[in-house]
Amino acid sequence: MNALFESLQNAHIALYAIVFVISVVKFPLYKNSALKVLPIILFLTLFTESLGMYIKFVYALSNTIIYNIYYFFYFSLFFYVFKEVIEEKRFKKYIKIGLALYCLIYLGDWFYTDFMNRGFVISYIAGATILVFCIILYYISILQSSLVLVVKNDLLFWVSVGLFLFYIGYIPIKIIRTWFYKQDSFFEILLVIQFSLIIIMYLFFLTGFLWMKKRS
Repeated sequence: MNALFESLQNAHIALYAIVFVISVVKFPLYKNSALKVLPIILFLTLFTESLGMYIKFVYALSNTIIYNIYYFFYFSLFFYVFKEVIEEKRFKKYIKIGLALYCLIYLGDWFYTDFMNRGFVISYIAGATILVFCIILYYISILQSSLVLVVKNDLLFWVSVGLFLFYIGYIPIKIIRTWFYKQDSFFEILLVIQFSLIIIMYLFFLTGFLWMKKRS
C-alpha cells in the first residue's frame, strides 16, 4: 500500500507541474478573461504541495500553517473567477454572500484553531461547499446561454467539471478523516481515493487547456 501511496503522490505532483506549464503556454488565449488568475492558482498549488512535502519529510515539521494560508487564496480566487464569468446579477450576489461567509468562517478558524498544528477544517469545508455552489450556478448560467453550444471548447467548463467531481468526492472524505479517523485499511483506501480524485481533476484541467479556444 505504501508503494501505491508514493506512486499516486508522485503522479499528482507531476500533473501539477505539467498543467501549470501548459497554463502558461496557453495564457495568451485567456489573458483577457477572468481565468487570467488560473496560472496563479496552479502555481500556488504546486508551490504549496512541494514546500509542504519538503518541510514534512526533510525536516519532520508541521506544514499545516502553509495549507491554512494557501486555501484562503485558493478559494477566494476561484470565487472571483465564477463571480466575473457569471452574468446573472442574482447569482453574482449569491457568490458575494458566499465569499463574505467564507471569510468570516476563515477568520474564526484563526481565533479558535491551533493554526500552527491543526488544519482549518471548518473553513475548508465551507469553502469547498461554496465553490460547489458557485459551479452549480455556473452550470445553470451556461444552460441559459448560447455558450452551451460550444461548451467543449470553454476552459472554465472543464475546470469546473474537475473541481465539481473532486469536491463532491472529497468533502465526505474530509469529514470522515477529520472526525472519525482511526488507523486502519479503510482510511488507507480513502487516501487512495483522495489522490485518485486529484489526478482525475487535473486530467479535466488538462483536457480544458488542450481543447480550449480563445475567449474574451
